[in-house]
Amino acid sequence: VVAALAEAQRAQAQAAPARGAIEGTVVDGATGAPKPGVAVTLDGTGRGMLTAASGHFALADLAPGTYTLRTRQIGTRAIERVVVVRAGATTTVTLAIADAPVTLTAVRARAKSPERDRFELSPSIGAISLTANNAKNVPSFGEPDILRAVQLLPGVNARNDFSSGFNVRGGESDQNLILLDGYPIYNPFHLGGLFSTFLDETVGSIDLLTGGFGASHGGRLSSVLDVTSAEPERAGIHGTATVSVISSSLTLGSASADGRSSWTMSGRRTYADKLVSALSDKSFPYHFSDAQFHGVRALGKGDLRLEVSAYAGSDVLDGDFATLGDSASAGGGGGKFVFGWANQLVGATLRDVWRDSVRLPLLGLADSVGTEQHVSFTRFATGLDLGGGAFSLTNSVHELRVAGDVHWHRGTHERRLGYEASGYAIRYDVNSSATQSSIFELAQHPTASALYYQEQWKPTRKLIAEVGVRAEHLTGRNWSGLEPRVAVKYFVTPDLALTAAVGEYAQWLHSLNREDIPVRVFDFWVVSDQYVPVSKARHYVLGMERWLGPLRFARVEGWVKQYDHLLEQNTADDPAVRGDEFLESRGTSYGFDLLLRQLDVGPFGGWLAYTYGVSTRERNGVAYWPGHDRRHNLNVVGTYKPGSHYTFSARFGVASGTPYTDIVGQLVRRVYNPRTHSFDDQGPFALEPVGGTRNGERYPLFQRLDLGVSRAGEWRGLHLMPYLSVVNAYNAQNVFIYTFDYTKNPPTREAASQFPFLPSIGLTVTF
Repeated sequence: VVAALAEAQRAQAQAAPARGAIEGTVVDGATGAPKPGVAVTLDGTGRGMLTAASGHFALADLAPGTYTLRTRQIGTRAIERVVVVRAGATTTVTLAIADAPVTLTAVRARAKSPERDRFELSPSIGAISLTANNAKNVPSFGEPDILRAVQLLPGVNARNDFSSGFNVRGGESDQNLILLDGYPIYNPFHLGGLFSTFLDETVGSIDLLTGGFGASHGGRLSSVLDVTSAEPERAGIHGTATVSVISSSLTLGSASADGRSSWTMSGRRTYADKLVSALSDKSFPYHFSDAQFHGVRALGKGDLRLEVSAYAGSDVLDGDFATLGDSASAGGGGGKFVFGWANQLVGATLRDVWRDSVRLPLLGLADSVGTEQHVSFTRFATGLDLGGGAFSLTNSVHELRVAGDVHWHRGTHERRLGYEASGYAIRYDVNSSATQSSIFELAQHPTASALYYQEQWKPTRKLIAEVGVRAEHLTGRNWSGLEPRVAVKYFVTPDLALTAAVGEYAQWLHSLNREDIPVRVFDFWVVSDQYVPVSKARHYVLGMERWLGPLRFARVEGWVKQYDHLLEQNTADDPAVRGDEFLESRGTSYGFDLLLRQLDVGPFGGWLAYTYGVSTRERNGVAYWPGHDRRHNLNVVGTYKPGSHYTFSARFGVASGTPYTDIVGQLVRRVYNPRTHSFDDQGPFALEPVGGTRNGERYPLFQRLDLGVSRAGEWRGLHLMPYLSVVNAYNAQNVFIYTFDYTKNPPTREAASQFPFLPSIGLTVTF
């Protein structure tokens, strides 16, 4: 039977006439430059296509004969060319077209927003997009901050004013995957979390996935934040300089005349240390700096594109306790301390898209095929040195990562097959070089690999489905996992859709920070091994999205997250015993969040975000609220542009209190002194607090109003924009932490506040 079928196919191929093809390039008749986006059609056949970025087009599988090619593009003169197609041959042509300006009457055109495209084309579970302008218009202290804007989105919770870190839908802060141009970056914070490392002028867009995300992302349990660099479109070197009360920055960029390459570089440094020294006899021995580069280059005549990104940032705190007023530690050099941390990242991406049937490897199975290949190296390191080596702590994470995928499309059906592989080098050391002793030492060198497959299709006009699976393996722990993920969207009407998602997630990188501590300086990282398990989570999401016009929409999503093998630092671990560094717990988070958004087109823009959430953890049969648990969180952000010069902005936030462990008493620890035959106090450290039920109390209601105004103008060819921001405009006394004193009768409790009334000014100059 097989032989008969093969013979029949050979006979049919010999009987069918050979067919031919037309391939060519459309160029500018005056300059010879390629013309992308030109419609090339073949009369009488219904065949045609748009030229690629290289001006190339190809039409295959044509019967031999004479055809007429036609071009059409607004602003150019249409041309015709008679072409002869021969059997078994490819006819090559070059079409030179001339400009033909067209005078049109006044029209108002508006492209679909990325939010609307995402609504129509994908399940978009928990997906929120912001532009750099959205973040810039949020009032802030000193200068715009991307992560501060992210904190105001639905499902996102900021513990307090002093941290730009965030928790998403009840998850821990180390469960967020943060990417710069698709490359992982660790601890993107400055000054103990007060500012983020992302430079505002380098940011093009921000995408936050708060839950139910697809199989292409892994390694974290809660969310994905992807920050994409801006790409300049203007030829010639141009830039932006910003001066604020805390730092100055300079950004330069340019694009080539043909639009095939561009670059941006930026730098920033704080000068709080210099300012304090200049204005007083006090010292503030701290500064941070950032440097960032992003470049793009088109290769060849097709759509092959190379992108390169690099970032370097550091924080340095170097001083002496004596200069800070602690006389007890002065003298002998014993009061010196050095505390610093640094981030570095370099990555490259190669992208290509094949749209014509002549080049497609999957002939007949796809309209287009794209591929992406990534390679990156990420490094985070921190060090603490007290007393010239009396006590030192170092932690470093090195990650070398390669990743890529191939995705092919046919109509509304997309398939994606990808891989990831990361090699880690992690060290965590606590020692005393002065006494030549090691307190704790850990070195880990695992590799993590993953394969994933994902399909998205639209089987009917009203239904979009996305199904994927991710397979992962971690050496050292010798762990393997399979994580299925499903998301669907059903259109009740063209403007109303219901959504649902379920998925499983795993995380093997863990932070040594404690969630009960309100200030997150940064995370100390370790990886799962034979002693440390892999954390897991399962997401369930139900939602509804309704568009109320082209620029306004509302979305509500309910979610449940179940956790297993959550890890928390064990403060009572024995440095001599490996494996007791963490305590395991299980947990659940559930709630819903609401987003009402007006896109920033026209005089008004902004959003209202409300989240109701409940998070619980359980260990050894004892349940408790984690430190980031917050029942209600409301943020209203708005901008108003009455004209071309002024922009007014405001943010109002109200949130219920997070939990804390109350102090119900104090013990006085004394040590027996054999010389005096009595028990002596040990100074201020003799008082040991006695805590009540873990996180059994809650801080009072949080509330804050921030205001901002900027004015755009020109002076001698420069675009100037001075701005004024006021954080906590009515000086609300939001509690940061309580301190207790049980030595007094009656005992006292004092509250330390978060941000006070904080005005700040700045100037942005664009040239």
